[in-house]
Amino acid sequence: MAHSKPLLIPWLKSSIDSKRYPGVHWTNPEQTEFCIPWKHALRQDSSNEDVLIFKAWAEASGNGRAQGDPSVWKRNFRSALRAKDFKMVSDNKNDAANPHKVYRWPEESASGECPGSQDILQECLRGLNIGPGAEGTTGFQPPTEQQQLQNQLVIGAHPLPGQQQDPVMFEGAARETGLPEQPARPAGGVTAEGAGDGQQAAQFLETVNQTRDGDHFKTDFRVTVFYRGVKVSEREVPNEAGLRLVYRPDLNDPVLDPETGLSIVSLPRPVDILDQTQASLTQRILDNLGSLDVGMSQHVIYGQRCGEVKAYWSFSKFDSSRQPREISKLNPEPLYQVKDFIRGLMDFFDGKESPPSSMFFCLGEKWPDPENKPWEKKLIMVEVVPTSMELLKNVAVECGASSLRSVELQMSLEEMMDLY
Repeated sequence: MAHSKPLLIPWLKSSIDSKRYPGVHWTNPEQTEFCIPWKHALRQDSSNEDVLIFKAWAEASGNGRAQGDPSVWKRNFRSALRAKDFKMVSDNKNDAANPHKVYRWPEESASGECPGSQDILQECLRGLNIGPGAEGTTGFQPPTEQQQLQNQLVIGAHPLPGQQQDPVMFEGAARETGLPEQPARPAGGVTAEGAGDGQQAAQFLETVNQTRDGDHFKTDFRVTVFYRGVKVSEREVPNEAGLRLVYRPDLNDPVLDPETGLSIVSLPRPVDILDQTQASLTQRILDNLGSLDVGMSQHVIYGQRCGEVKAYWSFSKFDSSRQPREISKLNPEPLYQVKDFIRGLMDFFDGKESPPSSMFFCLGEKWPDPENKPWEKKLIMVEVVPTSMELLKNVAVECGASSLRSVELQMSLEEMMDLY
């Protein structure tokens, strides 16, 4: 007679209490939060002990065998936690000495009692990843020391020290702005009926794979320049390292800077501006611009300005938050993490808004505007688009959130979350 599959909550409580899995333990006296080791398999110090808890659940639940793939065990375990409404309260998987995550026990099951029919239903749906409680979706919160970037970072060819602030999380920014071009919220929400549309899920998964090269996220950039709301130039920048915005009227097309590895992109002359005051002010900004670097380093998009002209940025040209965000002149400033974009796609599949895929830079004037002046009034606005993010977002919106509820796709995105 076959053994019945255990329910996660009593099994996990028993496993933590047993203390037989290295690194798995309660982190508070109330036993409402617990630690799970979360070490990347490619680390040199990784060992079989790092995945024992994942392997044990795979064997107990029937979703894996002793000879299976540890990365699959980990994904299935994380999906089980999400389905049961466990909340991740600390993500320290990049900690050099002790990579781990801390989860909070679901409130209704804090005492470990047997689950009711609703719990059993969620457990049955666990394999479809449509339970509540996606981790890391509570919006922007101040980073802890463990969440700060640990390794050296580079824009172009320059090594940079670890930053003391995290990139702005898209969800907090979207909540601040609530803007027209961010929305793409699936009409009517997400229902289980869309889960069977394998063709569209396969199409999106293929697009995801086109942006990946192992653990590397591939992207080019597109740069569009506006002078008081009028588009004056648009350039494709086929350079994963990023770009350097300058004012060099002799430069018609992007060229590679051999020293930094960035593509140099020049803003155009303000020759077609009829308003002479506007033309004069625009020219003054251009003459004192220096440069603005926007580049990718270790799956994080950074920005840094050099020169007398201040630069500000937002995820939207319709941002009405009235809170200007200035780009640092002293150090490269993290703007957007690839994993936050991937998390945004996963949230989109759960019925939330789609993540932003553009960044807007305002040169010489504060943005978002403190007095809520529209973007068309700004002398110089530059849109920078990581084209792979745009592609993934567009395909997701076209297919529809409810058509992309695929276990294989969910696992692929969760794997990217771990890598990035």
